Amino acid sequence: MNLVIDIGNTQYKVCVFDNQELVFHAYVNDFSNAFFSKLKTDFPIKKAIYSDTRGVKKTDLLKVFADQIPVLELTQNTPLPITINYSTPETLGKDRIAGAVGASFLFSGLPCLIIDIGTALTIDFINEEATFEGGIISPGPEMRFKSLHEFTGKLPLVEAAEYTNLIGHSTQTAIQCGVQNGIVHEINEYISRFMEQYPQLKIILTGGYAFLFDKKINYAIFADSFLVPKGLNRILIYNELQN
Repeated sequence: MNLVIDIGNTQYKVCVFDNQELVFHAYVNDFSNAFFSKLKTDFPIKKAIYSDTRGVKKTDLLKVFADQIPVLELTQNTPLPITINYSTPETLGKDRIAGAVGASFLFSGLPCLIIDIGTALTIDFINEEATFEGGIISPGPEMRFKSLHEFTGKLPLVEAAEYTNLIGHSTQTAIQCGVQNGIVHEINEYISRFMEQYPQLKIILTGGYAFLFDKKINYAIFADSFLVPKGLNRILIYNELQN
């Protein structure tokens, strides 16, 4: 079995895969010795991969494993089952790479648009030949709400709402409508432009805020909260096969 650790901005997303099947997942604030020991007791874990977008101390994380299993870190030099066509690969987010690998594996031979709504909103494109062509990065919902509060004198800090109308009838709902509907329009327009060129386009939605938008997108989507861990698992299997 494979252990996959996706280190995000706030939590560790920990998953265990039996080949390609997700058999366990948890969100933890810290990856401790005790937690790893329990995982080893519950599952016959043979190898691991981790991706770090936060910048944790690599030595501290590796101490937990203590050479018990081989561990692969996803870096810009890690062999991948896709091609990266990006002018600055050293700055390409590891979550974007893993998401592209996951999408390409799920929809092999088809062009994919990966929409990840988290701290940032990223929309990435991988073509039918499994080449990552790039994408866009813009602020996610939380960043937009905070910026309206912090860069104005009187606007309150508002949280996301599960449902928004076309317009708001109070300052709070006006902010919610502006932020969330703005993201919806942004996503729909990008999809529309891509669909003109790629009629077979597959649209994959993921990220912590995906649930706020999945029913407002005007196109058929495939929602997958574990797209990035699935991509990491695929990278781990690919590297094992290369050895």
